[in-house]
Amino acid sequence: MFGKLISAPLFLAGFAFVFTAAGMAQTASSDAHSSGGSSPLRVFDSTLIDTNANPCQDFFQYSCGNWLKKHPLPADRSYYGRFSELYDLNLEHLRGILEQAETAGQRTPNEQKIGDEYASCMDVKAIDAKGTKPLEPMLRKIDALHSRTELPALVGELQRMGVRVFFDMGSSPDYADSSREIAFYDAGGKGLPERGFYTRMDAKSTEIRKQYVAHIARMLTLVGEPAAQANEDAAKVMALETKLADASLTATEERDPQSGNHPSDVAKLSAQMSGFSLDTYLKAYGGPTSGKINLTQPKFYSALNEMLATAPLDSLRAYLRWHLLHTFAGTSLPESFEQENWHFYAHVLGGAEKQQERWKTCVSRVDHEMGDALGQVYVARYFPPADKQRTLELTEAIEQAMGQDIESVDWMSAATKAQAIIKLHGVMNKIGYPDKWKSYKTLTIVKGDAAGNQMRVSEYRTARDLAKIGKPVDRKEWEMTPPTVNAYYDPQENNVNFPAGYLQPPFFSGKEGDAANYGDMGSTIGHELTHGFDDEGRQFDATGNLKDWWTKSDEANFNARAECMVKQYDAIEVVPGVHLNGKLTLGENLADLGGLRLALMAWLLKVDEKHVDLTAKRDGYTPEQRFWIAYAQQWCSQTRPEALRTQAQTDPHAPDKYRTNTILQDMPEFAKSFSCKQGDAMVIAQPCRIW
Repeated sequence: MFGKLISAPLFLAGFAFVFTAAGMAQTASSDAHSSGGSSPLRVFDSTLIDTNANPCQDFFQYSCGNWLKKHPLPADRSYYGRFSELYDLNLEHLRGILEQAETAGQRTPNEQKIGDEYASCMDVKAIDAKGTKPLEPMLRKIDALHSRTELPALVGELQRMGVRVFFDMGSSPDYADSSREIAFYDAGGKGLPERGFYTRMDAKSTEIRKQYVAHIARMLTLVGEPAAQANEDAAKVMALETKLADASLTATEERDPQSGNHPSDVAKLSAQMSGFSLDTYLKAYGGPTSGKINLTQPKFYSALNEMLATAPLDSLRAYLRWHLLHTFAGTSLPESFEQENWHFYAHVLGGAEKQQERWKTCVSRVDHEMGDALGQVYVARYFPPADKQRTLELTEAIEQAMGQDIESVDWMSAATKAQAIIKLHGVMNKIGYPDKWKSYKTLTIVKGDAAGNQMRVSEYRTARDLAKIGKPVDRKEWEMTPPTVNAYYDPQENNVNFPAGYLQPPFFSGKEGDAANYGDMGSTIGHELTHGFDDEGRQFDATGNLKDWWTKSDEANFNARAECMVKQYDAIEVVPGVHLNGKLTLGENLADLGGLRLALMAWLLKVDEKHVDLTAKRDGYTPEQRFWIAYAQQWCSQTRPEALRTQAQTDPHAPDKYRTNTILQDMPEFAKSFSCKQGDAMVIAQPCRIW
């Protein structure tokens, strides 16, 4: 489904491994326990510290060294960290909810839907027995494509069932008027993570492209194509996708909202798409056939129009066939498709050595499809009002610190500061769960029909999204499900979002002291707030309109300071021959640094209020040291080299080690807490700072 512009979620390790499944505590009043049941997950955990490491040389190793020893990378993972620990625990709880919903006698409509969908996903025998029969009607339509005039209706039908061929279209707030939803037409239609995978000419990228073509060919043979024909068709698919990639913005360019701001209307785009009837497509897809749109990438649509007018029909058929199989391969087609899909995306691109257990994949699927139905159960059982209130108090404390920070910076004029304060005061705090739950009344889920359910879910979600176009923006709607272990900032709605599933150990606990909670969850809250003032978010005003509210000198000052971080991260080599992209990661790096600074400011205010003795030690550490260790321990993790390569090329977040060490190198207050000196690795001569 086409998604609105939001900041990258707090956590995103590799393109294929976003934690979108739920997070739950075992009870409303007790701290969460590890999935192994051996020890509780804690915000500050002294047993994870490697006391043999020097905190002034490598603080990540110091804070996480024993965690790394205790948690060797599982064979079914490309990444494993503190988020993974909570994620695994949460999956167990969701599994219990779904199994109960599956077998309950008297079930509510939501229980019937989530229970039957989970059961259908788990029924591998039924899925194998059906084979590709659920897709055969669409496969026949693709095979029957013998005229370009038939293509627009076919594309609309495919997109409605979730097969995102050629381009993306969906609803999003208007950049010029954030109170109204309009249609956004975006680039799309590619099977590799981002443009650079098609264009980079180094040996590894070339090898990945060869493996991708081989993957496509194997998928096509699974649906019955002879091997020779499948190889030819795979090459044709690669040629078409490469053309789409060549015309697309880079990952770095996509981060700039101005690059994607091109107001137009349906009539103009229809005239431009001379070889593709936009009106026919929209009637098949269900989108509005008139009205304002945003054409995010005009160059892409020019190239797409030419490609659709000139590409051989057999190439187009191969492309559509591949994307249909690719869309349903994960949990709706036989195991042979699932295994082949896993092999390329998780093993080749991520380095995973074996597949996850089926139930975990199925739990994640249901959470993605009907997260509000699961969320209602979670909130009723596991998220009491007291937890929401504690998080709100922490958020308000961080916001107060941000107001003081804005007023204190010496590089911003009074006029721009005034606008920044207005924007800060306009932030909406969304904590835990939505005020109004999504309804699934019109969604039909049939037990034993995994592929059909996926189609119906996609059609339901598409219809719901398209129905927003032309209507007021619902600023209370959430982009993440309530049980999700993550957080985000929405620049077009100017709100911060902290799902209930994230508000628990090892990230936040009512039993933990302020130093640890502020160092961990406080820095996360500050991170999301800072996104409103990073290189992307700062371009939106208090109401979410894409509007320049900066003086030219202040903008220049901001950019000069941001360049410090660009150079700092450009210099980091994550695997041999692959460096981080400082511009791609700039927003997240600014948010990490700004968020930690805001958390420190807010905590020190709390220290003054409570007259905390900063020399008193607990577990052998001063309050300041606990603050820094709690910040670092949220990033304890291990990542395979293959996933690190993919992350460096696609992910706006730096790897966790650098979200720890590099950020703390820019915090002189950290060095003072551990008596680090010039010449130590954790101390740099010219720290970066904006907020």
